[in-house]
Amino acid sequence: MTRSILALVLFVTVSASAVAQSTALDTVNEPRSGVPFPVSLTPPGDTTPHWIVGTGVRQRTIFRVKIYAFGLYVDPEGARASLSRFARLSASTLERDESFYRHLLDLNFTMTLRLVMTRTIDGNDVAEAFDDALRPRMTRAVTDTNNSRELAVLERFRGYLEVDEVRIGTEIVFSCGPAGRLATSVGGDERPPIDSRVLCRALFDVYLGEDPISNDGKRSIIAGFPALIG
Repeated sequence: MTRSILALVLFVTVSASAVAQSTALDTVNEPRSGVPFPVSLTPPGDTTPHWIVGTGVRQRTIFRVKIYAFGLYVDPEGARASLSRFARLSASTLERDESFYRHLLDLNFTMTLRLVMTRTIDGNDVAEAFDDALRPRMTRAVTDTNNSRELAVLERFRGYLEVDEVRIGTEIVFSCGPAGRLATSVGGDERPPIDSRVLCRALFDVYLGEDPISNDGKRSIIAGFPALIG
């Protein structure tokens, strides 16, 4: 699905009544993997439906092996209130605005990541991949805040992913908001929440920061915000 079509879908789906009236807009597909994503998702530990903003795919090695597809969801009312000063700006403008990314990573409203595995992976490999992405980001934050407790938090989070096998089609959901509490579910099983603003910020920095795991995914996500915040 092209960015312009996704923006149109988002424009329609910001209204719950519009979604209810059209089954054709119940999902959007991540274009490279074909994985469907519902336009509305209620994250673990929450009761407020979130709306999809954009999708991407995680690839590894020079052969571009697809590991998982991902979609970013946001609390629409919270996003509109928090991002009001960015309203009416184009996607191309937002892509170049570093203050926009910093504002997103401040997590002043709740955001949710939904991952869907596109191949079967050993659980330890999944945990290792997230550790490799998160540890340097959290280490920088710990240096800034002088709070070594945060690295112990990372070990706890890693344990959530160290299952025997993460099979193709498995859904992993992460959700964080202003309280800095990470809610996680793996294969539909909710894990105990983790209170850590540093972990929350690092997790979303993997997808929205200066060195994202997918530049195309980051662009897709940013392209969805103008239709959402108006």
